[in-house]
Amino acid sequence: MSVDVRAATDDDVDAVVDLFRQYLRFYDQEVPDAEARAYLTARRDAGDSVLLVAVLEPEGSEPEASAAGRGVVGFAQSYPTWSSVSLSQSWVLNDLFVSPAARGTGAGRALVQDTCRRAKDAGAVRVSLATAWDNVAAQGLYESEGFVREEHFHRYAYVTGA
Repeated sequence: MSVDVRAATDDDVDAVVDLFRQYLRFYDQEVPDAEARAYLTARRDAGDSVLLVAVLEPEGSEPEASAAGRGVVGFAQSYPTWSSVSLSQSWVLNDLFVSPAARGTGAGRALVQDTCRRAKDAGAVRVSLATAWDNVAAQGLYESEGFVREEHFHRYAYVTGA
């Protein structure tokens, strides 16, 4: 099997919604399908995010548009933003998830690599991300792809309750 990464299409939405809900459950969040679908499509359609899917393809086959939505095993969602310190665009790789059955296929790595390539092509000077302290597998992936653990800044969050 090989991994094809591409921008999510309307035909991929059902598969991505299922994966997105699994991702949210990993972070102890439960969201109805309709809410997840509305959020993902609104962000993508408004250009607020770059939503990618990973599709497993049998060796020797060409990805087909007619297979859209089928074989989707992972997704990544990034948010282009700006960095005042570098006076440049940067991207936040906010969401990355590969179905448990497809882990070890290279889908996560392909999503990370494609995100970084797209960010560079868009003129971004960096891609940043955060992951759980105990998500050792993800940390290993990110570090093997050249991400460096931040040592100079503390991250803070203010929850507005909205």
